[in-house]
Amino acid sequence: MKKLFFTAIGFMAFSFGIQAQSPVVTDTLWVNGVCGMCEERIENAAYIPGVKKADWNVDTHQLVLIYKSDKTNLTEIQESIAAVGHDTRDIKATAEQYAQIHHCCKYRDHAPH
Repeated sequence: MKKLFFTAIGFMAFSFGIQAQSPVVTDTLWVNGVCGMCEERIENAAYIPGVKKADWNVDTHQLVLIYKSDKTNLTEIQESIAAVGHDTRDIKATAEQYAQIHHCCKYRDHAPH
């Protein structure tokens, strides 16, 4: 019985150790937008399961991400951002998605920075 108890404890410790070593990645994406409303929309869209931090800078258009690579990836994050109307370098919002954003956020109508 003692052997079974210690085996179960060892298995649980091993299982928890694997979970604690989840690969966390820091990455940066370029995302188009023009204002604080864009910032809120982009950051909210980026917070899909597995994303721990999303911080977009309106001046540089850089979105800093911290996420668990075993839960999500850059493609999924970019697809979520495009779905709310914002382009990344790799994935563009459709005309329908872009049309849904507020008129002051229409970055395609603004001169490039």
